[in-house]
Amino acid sequence: MMFSLNVNSIRDVLKRKGKRALAVVDLPRYTHEHLGLRALNLSTDLLKGMGRSDLERIRDNGDKCGCTCLLLSEPTPLLLADPKESIGDQGVERMKRVIKAASLLGCNSVALSIKSKDSEQAFDLAVYRMRQILEVADKIDINVLISPMAGLTGDPDRVSDMVKGIGGFRIGTNPDFSHAMETGDPVAYLRRLTPYATVVNASTLGFEDPEPVGDGGGDGAESLKKADGLTGLDALAAELEAMDADLPPVHVGYDLLPLVGAIKAVGFDGNIALDYRGGGDGTLGVLQSRDAIESALIEIADSS
Repeated sequence: MMFSLNVNSIRDVLKRKGKRALAVVDLPRYTHEHLGLRALNLSTDLLKGMGRSDLERIRDNGDKCGCTCLLLSEPTPLLLADPKESIGDQGVERMKRVIKAASLLGCNSVALSIKSKDSEQAFDLAVYRMRQILEVADKIDINVLISPMAGLTGDPDRVSDMVKGIGGFRIGTNPDFSHAMETGDPVAYLRRLTPYATVVNASTLGFEDPEPVGDGGGDGAESLKKADGLTGLDALAAELEAMDADLPPVHVGYDLLPLVGAIKAVGFDGNIALDYRGGGDGTLGVLQSRDAIESALIEIADSS
């Protein structure tokens, strides 16, 4: 598995003024230098007013700093299951444009959500129009991922049936941690949808510092005590042990461990998009998200 940045997490940095101002074209460099990540996922609303040259500049900047754009998502749910042909066709045409933009950015995937109540007619119309979208995506090697939402794609079995109905190698899913929690059975939800996913959106809501262990302040403090009086490599080893013993931040809202365990259990080896949705500094929130998920992966590995 690899980590990428869902750029929605750091929209606060795009609001900076003066010398600290940051433009969308600078996001690959910022992501690499400040977050240590080599991939990012963009939302189409960040690209308003941009032309072909701007999108190619984002791609080129990413190539130069080693941080590529992997996914372009359409944040507005599309009416692909609407019985009115003109309305459904608008959604198809919108995604055709999104796919072309994704290709210019160097992405390998696009993501969309479908707004509709669940019915057999809606299901059939969505499958029909998704196949039209896939025809364009197939020609330029772009994956199309369904981001589930309430309604037609609210049930994981319904989504998997839709993926099978659409068919092809480039249709998949983009499950989200927060939405998984809303279903009431997040582990079953993620186990059902992750096998079809190339990207899992690891949404996080906030963090707090872990409680210290014992009077000594935890294993890290104890390791620092051991470093007293040591010199050279022995002292360095003790200090590194103290750093490694630091407890990860505690996620507020829900336990990340079973969610990470669910995607790990089905053999997911794709992209985990870090999507911090809490308050405060988005950059810090992303770093905490990564620390917490990496800690969960280590705990799962240690227990297996």
